[in-house]
Amino acid sequence: MNKNLLLIFRHPPFSGSNNRDTLDIALACSAFDIPVSLVFLNDGILQLHKNQESHLLQQKSLINNLNALAMYDIEDYYVLEDSLADYQITTQDLSLNCKVINGEQLALLIRTFNTVINL
Repeated sequence: MNKNLLLIFRHPPFSGSNNRDTLDIALACSAFDIPVSLVFLNDGILQLHKNQESHLLQQKSLINNLNALAMYDIEDYYVLEDSLADYQITTQDLSLNCKVINGEQLALLIRTFNTVINL
């Protein structure tokens, strides 16, 4: 049986170490050839917003790291359409090319993975 991993980002940028820890898990699993996919929902979609001004908070944005994921063969990104609507964000506002899914599709997607991590 092939192993695969779904990582869920649900925390806003700069809110603690959860997002960086989740990204570290993605990179580590990719190094061991475990297929990794990412879902951004709720406040987590703000991780992808192109116009982050992290310098104002004197913190480092994860945008550059997220944009480099394709180099690690991590290329499946999903965003919940309700979360986009809640923040009035369009896919053009996102730094990654994400597949937009609804809640029902998210439930089906989760069931297709061997392991799901939600920090």
